[in-house]
Amino acid sequence: MMTENPEEAMTFGELLALIADQQRRLTVLESAFSSLTLCLDERAAQLLVHHLTLEAQNQNHDEPLQQHFARLALTLQKPHSVQPANPLA
Repeated sequence: MMTENPEEAMTFGELLALIADQQRRLTVLESAFSSLTLCLDERAAQLLVHHLTLEAQNQNHDEPLQQHFARLALTLQKPHSVQPANPLA
């Protein structure tokens, strides 16, 4: 957000506060998204992971964004690949 008027410019402290707030909001969104994926059946989860994997390979994204997509795909694979423990065994 660039302003023409110097009186409306952010201070460095305000910028840091805004960044911190955005990081908190992102953490909440990531947590909510991860929780929602637990509601998916196995097929839907596989499709989501497949889509994220394709996004990780998308050359229109820069390398850091591709890595984030790949990490999210890997993270979402884990809950569905874990087999429930058999309490009778």
